[in-house]
Amino acid sequence: MTFQKFRTRHIPAMQAEVQEYEDTGTGARHIHLATDDAEMVFMVGFPTVPEVSDGRAHILEHLALCGSDRYPVRDPFFAMSRRSIAHFMNAMTYPDKTVYPFASTDRTDFFNLLDVYLDAAFFPRLDYLDFLQEGWRLSLDGDKLSYQGIVFNEMKGAFADPVRALDSGIAAQLMRNTTYAVESGGDPLVIPELTHAALKEFHASHYHPSQAVFMTAGSVDPREVQALIEERVLSRLSGRSPRLLPERAVTWKAPEQVRIEVPVREHGMQIAWLLGDAVDPMSYYRAELLEAGLLGNAAAPLMRAMESAGYGRPSALNGTDASGRQMVFHLGMEGLTATQVGKARDRIWSALEEAARDGVPQAILNATLRDIRFRQQEITGGSTPHLLRQLLRAMPHEMYGGDIMNAFDSEEVLKQLREDIAEPAFFKTLVRELIDNPTRLDAQIVPDPEYFQKRKRIEDERLAALQSGMSDSDRERIRAESAALLERQRQPVNNDLLPRIRPQDVNPLPHPMPVLPATDEGIVVTPIASNGIAYARVLADVSGMPEETWPWLQLYIEVVPELGVGSMSYEEADAWRHARAPFFDINLHVTQSQQPNRGLNMHVDFYAKGLAEEQQAIVEIISESLNAPRFDELDRIAFLIDSKVQNMRDSLADEGDDYARYASSAPLSPLRRFEDSAKGVASLAFFRSLHAQMESEQGLKEIADRLAQLHRQIIGSPLTVMAAGAADQSAELARQIRLPAPGAHRAPTASAPSAASVSPQQASGIGSGISNVSNVSNVSNVSNVSNAALHADAQVNHCFAVWQAPTLTDPDAAALSVLGELLTNVVLHQALREEGGAYGGNAYYSPGTGTFAMTSYRDPRLTATYQDFERAIAWVIDAELKQENIEEAIICVIQSLDRPRSPYGAVMWAWELSQQNIDEDMRKRYRQGVLQCNADRLKQVAATWLHGKPYSRAAFVGNKSQDLAGLELIELAELAEPTE
Repeated sequence: MTFQKFRTRHIPAMQAEVQEYEDTGTGARHIHLATDDAEMVFMVGFPTVPEVSDGRAHILEHLALCGSDRYPVRDPFFAMSRRSIAHFMNAMTYPDKTVYPFASTDRTDFFNLLDVYLDAAFFPRLDYLDFLQEGWRLSLDGDKLSYQGIVFNEMKGAFADPVRALDSGIAAQLMRNTTYAVESGGDPLVIPELTHAALKEFHASHYHPSQAVFMTAGSVDPREVQALIEERVLSRLSGRSPRLLPERAVTWKAPEQVRIEVPVREHGMQIAWLLGDAVDPMSYYRAELLEAGLLGNAAAPLMRAMESAGYGRPSALNGTDASGRQMVFHLGMEGLTATQVGKARDRIWSALEEAARDGVPQAILNATLRDIRFRQQEITGGSTPHLLRQLLRAMPHEMYGGDIMNAFDSEEVLKQLREDIAEPAFFKTLVRELIDNPTRLDAQIVPDPEYFQKRKRIEDERLAALQSGMSDSDRERIRAESAALLERQRQPVNNDLLPRIRPQDVNPLPHPMPVLPATDEGIVVTPIASNGIAYARVLADVSGMPEETWPWLQLYIEVVPELGVGSMSYEEADAWRHARAPFFDINLHVTQSQQPNRGLNMHVDFYAKGLAEEQQAIVEIISESLNAPRFDELDRIAFLIDSKVQNMRDSLADEGDDYARYASSAPLSPLRRFEDSAKGVASLAFFRSLHAQMESEQGLKEIADRLAQLHRQIIGSPLTVMAAGAADQSAELARQIRLPAPGAHRAPTASAPSAASVSPQQASGIGSGISNVSNVSNVSNVSNVSNAALHADAQVNHCFAVWQAPTLTDPDAAALSVLGELLTNVVLHQALREEGGAYGGNAYYSPGTGTFAMTSYRDPRLTATYQDFERAIAWVIDAELKQENIEEAIICVIQSLDRPRSPYGAVMWAWELSQQNIDEDMRKRYRQGVLQCNADRLKQVAATWLHGKPYSRAAFVGNKSQDLAGLELIELAELAEPTE
């Protein structure tokens, strides 16, 4: 073995051991996080430090997964995504690194993927036609010249985020002459400057074992992984060269100023400081303390100054950015007029000086160190596996030349910081050092409502110039390359070289789920291996509330956690909660029954979690939030609603896919109808109406009274207490929570005689393009469908087509799940992504909503995409379906069914299944239906539910001058625009 072990360290907080290895020949590093988890994780990362914004690192990430020496098939990554039961497969490009991770619970599957990933990373083919498909190319549609390419269109969509534009503008100045000053994903205006030769050179210089960091976690044997690395990679690539490092930005002698234009409608200001290295643990945790002390809650000096200004709101960029080699600290405000920019800056600076003079309560600093410990101990769930999160957090320590052990074990540093914060001058010194730091950028944020139009004009002018100078041979070359690419995309794919898991290889029985004990007077206690974390929640069943209350419930969960409780103001309450426990929130759980009635189960969720020794604090926070929220803080309520409205208005393009998703399904699904009402297109009009109402004192009082009335309804609903953690502690935790007495309510209320009752449908004025979903009482009435083009200025589209589908009680449910994966794998991936240039496109059956959908994401097309949706259905009816494709689709469904969950995530999963009326027999029948699916069943369900059936359509469109495919245009900005 050429890998030598250097160090090991046991990490008690993680119940894990870190093992550090290095290859003696190349210097390749391998870090293994040994745990007892059944989950096995692999990741290989490379420093990628581009000097230009042509997207070479990002496009290389795509091309590396398009075929390699041992696996010279067209698309091994997407092929393996359906031939593996891995619950995570991806590749990600960051500003200074690229990583290729996967996770699986099956040993055979793990090593299958490891073999494919190693070959893809180190020996990719980097074919020219793949470069044209994934990166960029010129295309001629008739005589019209255009740019195409998957990454090209992906980044057009990414530029819809105004926060990204602001961050990029700051980095370009503060981090100039470093890789962080360029757009690592690629600027669509610069991407066409990248050549295929430059991309291949970039791979040769960056993707070598001497640059590689291999990371594994879980129950896999690191020596087995190293043996395969040696066989597949190190036997072919040798030599050692210094590891590439992202450049450090130079420090300045004096602050600088800059003007940055972003796609918003209001002014703003941002101050950004360059701090120390992100992998220096003392610098990193001091920055965390600085952020928590200045911004950590509503009582923190900078947060209080910004929220109480009477204008604007805190910037979404505020806080410490530790994603690069050097940290950056941001303070700023948005939502300003031009005349308020200077006042906002003065206010922030005055608050900084106050914090440097007076410091902050030590409780907030103690709580910050507590939060760090909590994050180390908690076993998280979600779309990114817990162990992979740990590796991603640790990777920079290897990339930037830090000590990897500091990424996992911070006990010595925290011990020192506990001593430091006991000295009152410590935090004051941190703030003074920030004030005196001359490497500071003062940015004036200027709204540019024509941001996207300007970019389009630049692109159009360049294309026009190119076209005017093109010769006949140039045109012929473009057409020939397009034809060659299309021919390659449409060639039958033979994936026999790739390993795969077959349906007969998987367990025919569903994964066991936790058994929730029968409720004892509304109390559910579930013992779990929580690694010293305690969880508690009170769930109020509000299923019977009418649709008119739905957007009010959404407003309630967003506003109430930000208000005071009892005798405490909102500032005091926020500081109190933060000092007592690391997490509290109020959420809304809405599920749709899988029984034929498709009824909604709705619960308002008061949720807190913390270290086991903080059990009493969890009890107090939940109890006070239930019994004594304040609704008399009218200025605070007005600020929160105003911030909500402004944020919705600024993010129309960035959230466009969600608006289209909800609108397209709302007529067919009670759950989607709720989502559209609470946070979709209908909610835009609701919040606009609220914004107008609160302009008068009486209107604001009516809103506050409506929220108070709603709270009384919520706590008067059936309540269930759920607690999880150590068995003896959880039972006591659940019993101690003080539930409101029937009819009791101690909250001060605004003195309005009655509440305004604004429904989103009443307020919207939406035309016939979206049905008046409040009147949809029978979801089988599929003639009542949406047909909407939701417009806000952007550069791409998001398309949705939705059919009504059965619930899980129907025998067709399993086959519809397989059908969605089959259509995605065989038809839509090629039509929408490879040929159409969209970043993504798929079909799926959603039991949770009782619908079947086809979608595209960051799509340059509209009409052609809807035509492809229709062709996909015709294909499955007429084609001879291949058994291999069917089996791959089955495996894709099994992946989602068998995704591992955290201990507490499994508890909530079991609860959600019970709310949907899904029992063990239903799970077994559904899984068996999936595993036994065949071509006849697929054709049958396609004919029954899709072929020739009416469907609902909604698309977010970035350019309303394009052919709208018969969709009715709806201007999102008109619905969201506050009344002056």
